[in-house]
Amino acid sequence: MPTVAELTVADELAAIREIAASRGWAFREIDSLHFCLGFQASDTSHFHLLVDCAGYPVQPPAWDWCDDAGGLTNRPTDRPSGSGFLHPNGVICAPWNRLAYKPVDPRGPHRDWTIGDWQKNSHTGGCTSLCHMALRIYVELNGPRFSRKRLA
Repeated sequence: MPTVAELTVADELAAIREIAASRGWAFREIDSLHFCLGFQASDTSHFHLLVDCAGYPVQPPAWDWCDDAGGLTNRPTDRPSGSGFLHPNGVICAPWNRLAYKPVDPRGPHRDWTIGDWQKNSHTGGCTSLCHMALRIYVELNGPRFSRKRLA
């Protein structure tokens, strides 16, 4: 029997597939709780994310920069830099990214956020679905705060 997380992810991935196809994003489903997503940034460079949806929607998914195959994560060469959202430590700084929570990931910049009520955090920016989260990342990579370089 599928879990709540698996049912929720299956439902929400339909929107991501549609947007990925219409915008030319790379999308690959790994299993019922994991997928890879790739975007082109404003400088034509490409960035990829491995997304772990275990525990979703009770807990936010983990959005981790990775290589284009989705096998290697946490490498500086795979991370963009820019605004406070694209944090210098390589973590997407948003309540909807599980890796932004210091108790979950040592790179996480936030001890002050409570992971259990992430959807009520005033910093979510309305991103309470996987599709909204993916679109926000795309907007950041193509907006004025993107510094057009990878972390070294």
